[in-house]
Amino acid sequence: MKIKKLVVDSLQEAVEEVRALYGSDAVILSTRIVKQRVIPFFPFPKRSKLEITVGIPDKEDFATELKKEESLYQEISRLKENLKEVMELVKKQKVEREDVIRDNLEGEYSIRALHLMNKLINRGVSKDVAQRVVESACGYDFELKRLDLKGENLESLMEGFSKSLRLVENFPEEGFSIVALLGPTGVGKTTTIAKLSYMLKAMGKRVGLITIDSYRVGAVEQLRTYANIMELPFRVADTPYRLRECIGELSSLDVVMVDTGGRSQYNEVRMKELIPFFAKLPSLKAYITLGANTEERVQYEVIEGFSVVEPSGLIFTKLDETGYFGTMVNVAYRTQLPILCFTTGQRVPEDLVMASYEYLAKIFLEAV
Repeated sequence: MKIKKLVVDSLQEAVEEVRALYGSDAVILSTRIVKQRVIPFFPFPKRSKLEITVGIPDKEDFATELKKEESLYQEISRLKENLKEVMELVKKQKVEREDVIRDNLEGEYSIRALHLMNKLINRGVSKDVAQRVVESACGYDFELKRLDLKGENLESLMEGFSKSLRLVENFPEEGFSIVALLGPTGVGKTTTIAKLSYMLKAMGKRVGLITIDSYRVGAVEQLRTYANIMELPFRVADTPYRLRECIGELSSLDVVMVDTGGRSQYNEVRMKELIPFFAKLPSLKAYITLGANTEERVQYEVIEGFSVVEPSGLIFTKLDETGYFGTMVNVAYRTQLPILCFTTGQRVPEDLVMASYEYLAKIFLEAV
């Protein structure tokens, strides 16, 4: 029931107004005398008025509501059936894909090797890359007359990756080095800079932070906050000349980490803005940062766009946001750029894993 209040001159007027406004089903619940000013803003004179409280029954069409509810349940049932069909189709495609691989390669590889190949393919690794990785981990078995894994899955996959992919070695290098992170907006460069800086400081390295990100609101303050927490020197450089000045000021340190603003790989002008910042910088190591949850062809476009600054390697972020991280294996294999590290969440400094063949093998074998 809905409650309304009206102020009228008499009970008769109240009855007529209630019927006119709310219909014959409305009832008067209570009445009381109230005083109202005759002239607004003047306390006197006042006159008596009748305030009534009206109850208006809710008009529910139970038949209509029941019909709506039945329709909703029917729609949910249809959605469940559709979802079931989709899941069955996915399972069928997975089985068919495995059958195709077996039909094509069964005469060349053992069942163990084919099973490992399928694990990679089902996580997004291209068939040709998966075959290359597994083949690198196989030896010829004269009894089976096929290629078979040399050891257990983990050791075999580690060997396959080690022969197919490159990792960054000796990070950071001895002596003074400049490490810059490049990549599109929102990929996680700033938090990755903070994670790497914390790790380097824990290793006993003297680290400084510089940002050239003058476009994104709050970017400077975000990195400044990280620098203050870790008690690291911090500089802001909005021009190539100022960047060189800041690097000179921090040249007594071991590593200077440079954070860059996010740029679209399709904006050629914004890409070329990076060239004067990093041209002829001694000891520069520029890493392209890619989201592991990004479509593979977009990752290639990012690498191509940011290659205006010669890349030293790749960083893959957001592994926690995808179950199909095989694309990063494809990208690293086809570009032959070494992988520096992975990030697995937003926490600083915890969610950082330096690249290793063991970690790569485990995420494919342990993925549900």
